[in-house]
Amino acid sequence: MVMPAVLNSLTFLCVLAVLAAGQAEGRHHDPDCPSFSCGPLRNVSFPFRQASDPPGCGYQSYELICSDTKAAIRIDDATYYVPAINYSGSSFWVIDANMDLYNSCPLPRWNRPPSTYHYNMNMEVELDPLVDSQACFLKCSREVKDNGMYMPVACLSTNDTYVYVLTGDESNSMEYLEPSCGYLAMTPQPWDSPVLENASYADVVKSMRSGFAVLFPFRYHRRSINVCLRREIRLRI
Repeated sequence: MVMPAVLNSLTFLCVLAVLAAGQAEGRHHDPDCPSFSCGPLRNVSFPFRQASDPPGCGYQSYELICSDTKAAIRIDDATYYVPAINYSGSSFWVIDANMDLYNSCPLPRWNRPPSTYHYNMNMEVELDPLVDSQACFLKCSREVKDNGMYMPVACLSTNDTYVYVLTGDESNSMEYLEPSCGYLAMTPQPWDSPVLENASYADVVKSMRSGFAVLFPFRYHRRSINVCLRREIRLRI
């Protein structure tokens, strides 16, 4: 019998293989879009761009903000530092700029839950996190008791509002949502790190400070995913 953890890993690696193939199909280089330096990064090229580049260079959503010491990117309403780009892995690393050493009680600002299995056929996907799980923050009007998944976040709670963080493979499942609680925030957990299960807020913050990977743009092919998953299912028999 194949262990569930191994199957989960195979599923994830299966998806990555298909996504990487989709990325490879879409890679191109425009000679009018030369590579550039951005903070500590050198030879930055597609899919990234600078504000001064012509409209046809790179993706608008992958536009970098450059200073002498840092490279950053805006994703939705938040700014993230970009310390590294992995062209062979078609991904780049991001760290929330709000996660500085002076913020002792940070709340993540990422708002793009992983949705690998919910894409439409042949659609292009941008800024998708390369993650295997996430930590979900909930805001509750009542104190949650006798539920080991709900780890309290004392520094964000008040006398009449209770904030909790949930971690693990099912942390974003509606099945575990208490009636008095609602979504507050979430942060991806790096796919190549051990999945945090019922982790404390301090452990989640430690993970947040290390950052996570985001994929280059890719085109999703549902048939390829289904074929790959069918191969994996045979391992269960």
